[in-house]
Amino acid sequence: MVMNANNSKALSHDSNDEDKSFQQYDLDGLDFKIVLSGNKTGGKYSLLEILFSAEKENEIPLHLHSRETLIIYILEGNFSFRYGNEKIVGNQGTVLKFEKDIPHSYKKTGKTPGRLLILFIPAGFENFFKDVRLNQSKMKLSGEEDPVLLHVLEKKYGGKFVFG
Repeated sequence: MVMNANNSKALSHDSNDEDKSFQQYDLDGLDFKIVLSGNKTGGKYSLLEILFSAEKENEIPLHLHSRETLIIYILEGNFSFRYGNEKIVGNQGTVLKFEKDIPHSYKKTGKTPGRLLILFIPAGFENFFKDVRLNQSKMKLSGEEDPVLLHVLEKKYGGKFVFG
């Protein structure tokens, strides 16, 4: 007997939105795509894809999550990671587990595109990208990131950017 997602006991989800499309946000040249939101998983987890262009070696700055564990899977490209005091290099097929409260960053290296698939356990942080996108036009008007807005978002989502 062949099972499909509709008649399997395995937990299965269609795409994130009612119209079967993904929620996607372009933030400073990086595309953040919410593949599966916590609304569809009862808040247990969410799934995010980050697309990095070939032109730049984009970096997600050093930050930490106080609530979520992250599982990162490299779908495409070469990346360097900082996790606590460790420096890690990975490429397609690499899987990493980042525990909460440990500062981490990641950078796409080289001249090829990059894609990361990130599982947040539990869900909730995917909404950070929605809020940043909603407030992005306000930040661009001032020509710089609004530290007050970032602080509010950090507090709301339990994340923290690590500077210095």
